[in-house]
Amino acid sequence: MDSWKEEALTMRLTATEVGFFEDYEDEEALEVGFAGVDESGVPRSFSIQRSTYEPDEQEIQSGMDSYNVSTGRGFTVYGCLRSVRLSGLVLTMEFSAEDAEILEISTPVEVHLSEAQADEGNLPRKLREILDWGSPEKRPSLVGLEV
Repeated sequence: MDSWKEEALTMRLTATEVGFFEDYEDEEALEVGFAGVDESGVPRSFSIQRSTYEPDEQEIQSGMDSYNVSTGRGFTVYGCLRSVRLSGLVLTMEFSAEDAEILEISTPVEVHLSEAQADEGNLPRKLREILDWGSPEKRPSLVGLEV
């Protein structure tokens, strides 16, 4: 059995890189990315992003009217987070069970940021700017992301 299908255990990722991307003209996207290794030493990455423009009718109908989360393996799901908490240098993301399965991860995911030299001043603001956007029913509860 694949480890991501076993009973839901917290996935812990020690981030070695945290990056921000903003492009309002060409890519038209805002993004926060995390890369590092999990507790088994497996390289993992997550990208949380959204458009910089309001979704059109086609995007709304197809469910793409929200932020999305992508993994390094190329899986992407829209509006998949139930809650996001930033406590000190630990970011905890809780996914819906169905979406965690699609992404082939367990939930919640704890991202330990102490080794990544993350921009602690900008991280809460950037995450809130991405996650508190789009379809209201797809927005996660946000804790510790006050600006």
